[in-house]
Amino acid sequence: MINDLPQIKIKDSTFIALPQKAFFWVEEFTLLLSDIHFGKTATFRAAGIAIPEGSTTDDLKRLSDAVELTNAKKIIFLGDLIHHRTGKTRLITEQLKNWIEKRPDKEFILITGNHDKSSDGISEIPQIKVVDELIIRNKFLLRHHPESQKGFFVICGHLHPAVRLRGTGHDSLRLACTHFSKNMAVLQAFGSFTGTSIIRPEPGDTVFMAHDGEVFSIKY
Repeated sequence: MINDLPQIKIKDSTFIALPQKAFFWVEEFTLLLSDIHFGKTATFRAAGIAIPEGSTTDDLKRLSDAVELTNAKKIIFLGDLIHHRTGKTRLITEQLKNWIEKRPDKEFILITGNHDKSSDGISEIPQIKVVDELIIRNKFLLRHHPESQKGFFVICGHLHPAVRLRGTGHDSLRLACTHFSKNMAVLQAFGSFTGTSIIRPEPGDTVFMAHDGEVFSIKY
């Protein structure tokens, strides 16, 4: 059940961490995710690097699972939906377009990321509304880059955050995560073919890790 999943309350709003690497904003009936990077494997193949296909299908399946689990009315992509123009093949565009057209009751918003700008946009999919930033409830600012803004709690992506967990001896584990600090949440990269950047949470921060179909949190 979705109510059994880890959650956090920010400014009277509840955000539930999903095992699909996304968050559900309960009061807004909204699914939040960032950094899918559709077409990244195709970009590598276009450069002559042998990368297997399949990440787009896998990511859309996981996105379907998140929408079904939450019954979200709105899906907000916090940037970098498309990786690069060289990877925006007709097949990938049609896959995404068909997926969206099967959900006419949903609202789709893309907050432009740096990779979206280099991919020539998504004009082929008019169902997706494209904006630079989005203010919700006069308390939350949704943008791609992790830049703080006075008076707002910022929800963003871009960094592909990860933490290093240390066990006994010299054992350690690097896991992608979503990082909630005092005035900002940086979401875990949704895409299955993305790198990570190690962060160092401070006391009072919370990180959520979605891994292998499970999700858990650590309070620092």
